[in-house]
Amino acid sequence: MVARGDYLTIQQVLDVLPVGKSTLYALVDSGQLPHHRVAAVGSRRGRILVSRADLAEYLESTRQAATRAPVRVDVDDLLEKVRRDAKT
Repeated sequence: MVARGDYLTIQQVLDVLPVGKSTLYALVDSGQLPHHRVAAVGSRRGRILVSRADLAEYLESTRQAATRAPVRVDVDDLLEKVRRDAKT
């Protein structure tokens, strides 16, 4: 069963990824970032939703090999921040 918190809006993804809005839309439009487009009243194209699992998979796919001492960023920690922010 799909829970409401399993999907992020564009704004919530922007809160996690350090990219601009146009870059994020380019990732979505090019198919690099899997997404769902849900019909929304008053919208021609619908609302874009990205699953947490797809976002984590995308981030993992962009990982570069470390050439220096690694700096670890825990995707689960980033997603937990989004969950906490969504509750407020």
